[in-house]
Amino acid sequence: MALDPAGHIRIAVSDLSDSIIFYERLFEQLRYRREREHAWVTPYGLGFWLIQAEYPEPKHTHGAPGLHHFCFPADMRSRVDTVYYFLREIEVAISDPPRDYPEYVDDGEEYYAVFFYDPDGIKLEVAYHK
Repeated sequence: MALDPAGHIRIAVSDLSDSIIFYERLFEQLRYRREREHAWVTPYGLGFWLIQAEYPEPKHTHGAPGLHHFCFPADMRSRVDTVYYFLREIEVAISDPPRDYPEYVDDGEEYYAVFFYDPDGIKLEVAYHK
């Protein structure tokens, strides 16, 4: 079976060791499976891989061309809150604390998310929606 049957995302980071620590701790909260030293797989089969950037500067600037943000799905609403408190504990820059985003879904559906930044300034989101 393929390591990541739903495909993968590969992110070049400025400091591989620091980013491995950050993402490992984040993915523990989300219950993602670690497959290799710097590769994790979501329950849905999507892989998330880290590599050392060839050119570590400049770091990512949110709003510039390229990745706007990446959303990691949460399996329950309370997981978003758990991740938020974890992020605060390790002093991660929070863009938007957890709240409902009814504008992201059709009437009657739920979308609850937290937005934050990784060590290189890449904007990330953890969201529960149904």
